[in-house]
Amino acid sequence: MKDILTTAKAAEILGVSIRTAQLWVESGQLPSWKTPGGHRRIPRQAVMDLVEHNTPEQYLPLSARAIILAGEGRAPDWRTHGLKGSGLLLDVTEDALEARKWLSFTCPMLVLIENAASGNNRKLLAELQADQRFRQTIIISSVENTENTEKAVNPIGHDRLQLPLYPDVAATSAAILKHLTASAKKRAAPTGYPLPWNERVRLEAVRQSGLVGSGPEASFDNLVNLAAFATRSPVAMFTLVTQTEQWFKSRTGFEGASTPREWAFCNKTLYENDLTVIEDLTKDPHFSTNPALSEPFGFRFYAGAPVRDPLGFALGSVCVIDKIPRSLSQPERDALSTTADAASNLIRLRALEREIERHREI
Repeated sequence: MKDILTTAKAAEILGVSIRTAQLWVESGQLPSWKTPGGHRRIPRQAVMDLVEHNTPEQYLPLSARAIILAGEGRAPDWRTHGLKGSGLLLDVTEDALEARKWLSFTCPMLVLIENAASGNNRKLLAELQADQRFRQTIIISSVENTENTEKAVNPIGHDRLQLPLYPDVAATSAAILKHLTASAKKRAAPTGYPLPWNERVRLEAVRQSGLVGSGPEASFDNLVNLAAFATRSPVAMFTLVTQTEQWFKSRTGFEGASTPREWAFCNKTLYENDLTVIEDLTKDPHFSTNPALSEPFGFRFYAGAPVRDPLGFALGSVCVIDKIPRSLSQPERDALSTTADAASNLIRLRALEREIERHREI
């Protein structure tokens, strides 16, 4: 048992609070498993690796999240508008202390601090800008009476940006997204479909998952069959979307193992980063000329929900397809989302098992 640690002992060795160690375990950044009695156990080697290579990247790997410290009364609007097309999951609060707690166990791709010139918000901004753990994080501050109001987003350093405090969240979101997408387009070749802003990092997450090209697994097959049954759909798939193709880890009602990326209806799910329903593909300008709408396929309806890795990056989707235009009821939408979440949990478990095995080999 000397190679197995409790959460409390791991926290002691790492020099952090038990709560912080628990948060790292919950986020998948510190591998663990549960005993039959429900107690967490952690490989000693995983803890010692963190001690030996005490680098910010190992403590806090970059996650597909954006933390929004919203101005007073603006959090509900942020939850509504979000950052569509960024590929990021949003955590929104108006409490600087809560934002600090989130930042203690995740390294998000983006942080926005509104009203950054006042009180605790200003203090948090200064801490983030000085903390090397967040050197890869885009940190955006918004303040009233910004001197440079000509530019919507004003660079003040590498990945450090400032923008005016717009009166509405929609304008703030639009300004941020305009800047992000402009930067991403400089690095990416043009495509015939929209790409999420974090596509480059998302593709790396797909590669690291090790799922593309892997053999059939009954656990994923069962979920795909369940999605087809729950939504009364003749075709269902668990897709993984690479730079050039849409590869099917599991499928029912469809013979091919993959399609070109350009054919993928899941491109829209990746961009929306949420459950996506297209009731009539012929009426969507992105897909009206898609070869999959012609024979021998004749697809007309699509719905897909993102499948994510442990850090929140969308690897692909669990999706259902039909040959007639149609809709999904709310229970069917919930069932599809739940099935995608179950696939994400299986991927998280797979990653954990792989990490445990790696430590055993060391």
